[in-house]
Amino acid sequence: MGKKNITGALKSGLMFLLFLLAACQGVQTTVAPERRIALHPGGPYDGSWESQDVFIQYQYVKQPGTLKLNYGGHAKRGYDQLSVWMLFLDSQGNILDTKSIFNSGFRQKLTRDKRSFEKTFEIPVGTTQFAFQSMLKERIGL
Repeated sequence: MGKKNITGALKSGLMFLLFLLAACQGVQTTVAPERRIALHPGGPYDGSWESQDVFIQYQYVKQPGTLKLNYGGHAKRGYDQLSVWMLFLDSQGNILDTKSIFNSGFRQKLTRDKRSFEKTFEIPVGTTQFAFQSMLKERIGL
């Protein structure tokens, strides 16, 4: 009798975990339409992006399968840690991939208002748009 209860509990637990896993597989993160930037072939194309943390000026060139990004900018306040990511999106705004473009402590800064960093990325199949995202950890103390 005890063996049947344990077996039943294990089966119920496994079914719950399988259901949870299946539900998580269907979840996709999307980016709001107002945050999306259309990705055009060729270039160079210039633009700027601003969040509550940072201002970035960028230029990109899209070639088949790759994107060359040249960028610079500045944080809006002192920070101990600043991270900026580029999100590659499909036509519905679903995130296909995320790449770090800047991740630094206070010793390295984004250079104010001039393009000073360059990165080349492989573009995920189905990418038609991109977006930026940032996170700033404010400076504590001096």
